[in-house]
Amino acid sequence: MATTSIVGYLIFLVVIAESTAVLEVSMKEHVEGIKNLVKSLANHTYPTCDLVLFTEVADFKTAEERCANFHLAATSTGKGNLATVNTELRNEEISMLFNIALPKSEQSEFKYAGDRWVWTGLRKTKNNDEKHIKKIKNRIPYNALDWEWYDGSQPDVYSNWHRGQPDQRPLKEGKKSNEYSESGRCKESQCRQNQMRLDHDGKWDDAFAFEKHPFACDYTGRYIVSGELKSWKAAKAACEVAGLTLASIRSLTEAEELRQALLIFLGESGFEECAGTHAVKAKHLDSDKLHCNEKDSEGKTKWDPKHWAWIGGNDHEEEGNFKWLDGSQAEFEDFPWIAKAGGNNGGKAKFDDSDGIDRSGGQDSMTISKWGEIDDEYGDVERPFACECPRG
Repeated sequence: MATTSIVGYLIFLVVIAESTAVLEVSMKEHVEGIKNLVKSLANHTYPTCDLVLFTEVADFKTAEERCANFHLAATSTGKGNLATVNTELRNEEISMLFNIALPKSEQSEFKYAGDRWVWTGLRKTKNNDEKHIKKIKNRIPYNALDWEWYDGSQPDVYSNWHRGQPDQRPLKEGKKSNEYSESGRCKESQCRQNQMRLDHDGKWDDAFAFEKHPFACDYTGRYIVSGELKSWKAAKAACEVAGLTLASIRSLTEAEELRQALLIFLGESGFEECAGTHAVKAKHLDSDKLHCNEKDSEGKTKWDPKHWAWIGGNDHEEEGNFKWLDGSQAEFEDFPWIAKAGGNNGGKAKFDDSDGIDRSGGQDSMTISKWGEIDDEYGDVERPFACECPRG
């Protein structure tokens, strides 16, 4: 993928949890780290700690609805929205993400092709009535106070319009949009370019709502999930390169948020209803739980590594005493261990390593399933993993 523009906000200090050292993550390392984390995600989603970009194309209304229904944060009660890009750093961030997801060099050479732009949340909300715009045949004079982000703020402090934009030119005579009327002719106000799209260079343009582009939503979640298969130590290092840490959960609410993140970014496993079925024979299960001891469409059981993700908890220092990477205790009341997990099955036993997995160290590293249960596992097993955005 092509190298992206400078992203100043991505440079910050990362505390390496198992030591007291503080390392500065370089810009290049951080950008490469983010690219490596998200490059193999399912569903064509590309998240950072602030944004999620969807590479599927949609008209503005559909994109708006998708973002409104994008509830990843289990603690979030409000609706989501198309991305807010109201500062220079935020503009650079979404430009970076767009270049990661759909590199400019790989898209159409036509400047106004759908894959050369991404929808954001800026739209013209004032002076759109027929009486106001009927008097203006071509360009509508730009007034930043007529445009709004979803939080009600306006682009009067920061904007990055292409030269001469926005011009809000009307739809050319004879052009049609079946999105807005049975006759195929849109109303005057809907034939104006009342929405903002952004290109790979971070430049803004006004556009018709019926045009179709990828879109970005504001992200209120805590976790970034990677589909790359790595050992526990390699996953920890990959998160750190991206300026993040291997995930922790501090409550059942956070466990549910992380579970949702796994489903959204990695896809469902088919075993989502299997919580609590470990170590129970199939004949003792309710009829609707029989599938939990069966195999998926690829012949994989629920124990297959692809149905689990590494998180940061471990008992590397003291058997049975699980801690997060910042040294704090990992377990809390009602911690969602699977049956017989935790200190009970993590002994330092040695097993046959013919499959290439070193089991001499015991099951000392935490992993979470797509149905929300946590197990301790051998750290050499390669599986997806979850990174955590900075807390606070």
